[in-house]
Amino acid sequence: MKTFKNGNLLVTSNPHITDSIDTTKIMSLVILALLPSLIASIYIFGFRALMLTLVCVVSAVFFEWAFEKITKRPSTVGDMSAVVTGLLIAMNVPVTLPYWQGIIGSFVGIVIVKQFFGGLGQNFANPAITARIVLFVSFATDMTTWADPNQGRV
Repeated sequence: MKTFKNGNLLVTSNPHITDSIDTTKIMSLVILALLPSLIASIYIFGFRALMLTLVCVVSAVFFEWAFEKITKRPSTVGDMSAVVTGLLIAMNVPVTLPYWQGIIGSFVGIVIVKQFFGGLGQNFANPAITARIVLFVSFATDMTTWADPNQGRV
């Protein structure tokens, strides 16, 4: 960070306001905020909602780890942003979506949208929503088939 002093005016590059909270803490708070929705979806749609969420989260974390391993980049799996992306993908698709399509969505969101453009904060669009769009264009029938609530409850 460069600092320039011009008379009494101090000009610095951004960010101008800093805090002790880091990316991991922010992502953990986002995950915490999403938990009531996840619990409600499990209650409404049954065990399949939990399984689809786990598939999307685990595959998103795996793709982030694998991409950074292959490209020899430092690992950012610990910042929890891949977990948030996986959660958001699972919450933006029908609960009936085949698991393998959820994995494709995680690949698109993490590798193509996030990692190809430099990682967290460098992506051109929201990874989860872009994954949803790609899934909708690729698998329109599965993406527009909705489950009857309370039918799959265990």
